Amino acid sequence: MKEENNIIAIRKRDIALAHEAFASLMSNTEMILNSDARENPCKYKALTASTLETCAVEKIKLACSDSPFDADEVKLISGQRFPDIVADNYYGIEVKSTKENHWTSTGSSIVETTRIENVDDIYMLFGKLGGDVPQFRCRPYQDVLYDIAVTHSPRYLINMELEKKDTIFSKMGTTYDDFRTSPDSISIARRYYRERAKKNNRQEMPWWITSENLESAHSFNIRLWKSLDLREKRELQAKCMILFPEALNPDRSMTKYNNTTLWLCSYNQVINPNIRDLYSAGGKITHVDGERLQKPVAQVFNVIVDYSDDIKALLRHPSEEMRLMIEEFNPVLLAGEDLYENWLAICCELAGKKGVPLREWIEKKPVFTFSR
Repeated sequence: MKEENNIIAIRKRDIALAHEAFASLMSNTEMILNSDARENPCKYKALTASTLETCAVEKIKLACSDSPFDADEVKLISGQRFPDIVADNYYGIEVKSTKENHWTSTGSSIVETTRIENVDDIYMLFGKLGGDVPQFRCRPYQDVLYDIAVTHSPRYLINMELEKKDTIFSKMGTTYDDFRTSPDSISIARRYYRERAKKNNRQEMPWWITSENLESAHSFNIRLWKSLDLREKRELQAKCMILFPEALNPDRSMTKYNNTTLWLCSYNQVINPNIRDLYSAGGKITHVDGERLQKPVAQVFNVIVDYSDDIKALLRHPSEEMRLMIEEFNPVLLAGEDLYENWLAICCELAGKKGVPLREWIEKKPVFTFSR
């Protein structure tokens, strides 16, 4: 092949034409695989994930004939890299299969930290090895990803019969390239699923790890609240009080703790089977600095006073992650410049209904006496 007709030269002249050549290469690969599978069905039924990759490389090399691609530059990438095969440096092929008689499977991680540098066009080569005769399809990678599921990390779900309008990226209102290059793709996806739950009137949260705790060892383990040290308990409870002030309402039913419970589990991998005790344990307030109240009031107001300094510190200088959490769960706090005052206003409104001078209590930090 003349040098000016190889895929690298074509890319320099016309990137769209190069992508068309790659699409043609994958179409030819699909035809070669299906033709061979019809002649040797037992051979293909016996393929494993690794032997299918080797087989795919062999057939892609055959398809390079009369194409601008160099068969010697079709390489199987060793190790846990993405995608599985690279052709002429810029083109990738991810190989997936199922032993069942359908075109669906679980795919690769949505966090493409192992993506091979320079690869900018990827196809899915999928083998349906069940049924009477194994079959193969090759389609652009982003066109066959319809949803996200979680094993040990968020992973795409594959459907080789998917229409473009039904991809996960169409549903999220983004594109594959914008999503994969985002510095926080997990949060984007998590927000989409939370909004979808709201539209369907379901009180639920995606339990995926955040970008911040992705590397931490404990993020893959569920922990009980009682196992945490005091510092972590205080930090988490303060955040719960900021994000879900409905839990501070003494008049609400037990459902007021649902969001708090879900957030502790989904974002922090912490389960608290006695969530109400964070706000109500210890009885009602009967005396303030030795003075008896006309009517006892809920323990939760002591909790607010106790945590007010922690909350003020979090809200006066919020981290980027804290601000994103507030934007997602309690965006009313972002109105104006003083997030703490906005939070306190919510609490004071609740307290006012019970005749509790909450702002005064927070400033003075009085001594409370409780009923048992």
